Amino acid sequence: MMNLDSLKDTWKVYAAQAAAEHQVTEHQITGLLKARTENALTKLRRNIYFELVVQAFTVILFGVCAVLVKEDTAFQVLCVVVMVVCLPFLGYFWARLSYVKGLNVTTANLRSTLRNLIEMLTGLTKLYFWTNMLLAPIGLAVGQLAYLKLAKGINISHLPWEQMYLRLIIGFVIGAVLGYFFLKWYIRQMFGGHLKALKAAYSELESVEVAA
Repeated sequence: MMNLDSLKDTWKVYAAQAAAEHQVTEHQITGLLKARTENALTKLRRNIYFELVVQAFTVILFGVCAVLVKEDTAFQVLCVVVMVVCLPFLGYFWARLSYVKGLNVTTANLRSTLRNLIEMLTGLTKLYFWTNMLLAPIGLAVGQLAYLKLAKGINISHLPWEQMYLRLIIGFVIGAVLGYFFLKWYIRQMFGGHLKALKAAYSELESVEVAA
């Protein structure tokens, strides 16, 4: 009987020790959340770099076209307009990249870092969506004119505009509809997953702090 009681006590001690060894501490959870935040930041930086490359390429391309195509004043004006539209985006994404690169993620400031990132990324997605919703219809109309010039070699300064109005209006409407669905998908792919991951990490960190 004594041996049985002794065995039970030994088992209880062993079970308690095993549970303690495998228990995830608050510090370990915070460390895991820190790693997830750093991973999200790495992917976010990559996507912002992509946006910068796209904007820079567009500015350079239309800048070169504006310089080389001197015989078509209307097309030069079109190129300058595209450059003026893209330059603020180039500056905005450069500022966002500088902000993200300057972040130092530590367990000590994880809560404030996550909160600031969520606010920044929420603002970015909203601004990106609504500005591009305004620009998408214009972009498709401009694209038609650029196609006529670059692919067909037509001098758009001499276009019969009374015949182009309907075509441009249709392009404007199609650009608005397609732009809405494309932007929803694009923003979800580029930034939505990161925003969701950061919000989940923030909620988990709050739960850990409450439990502590």
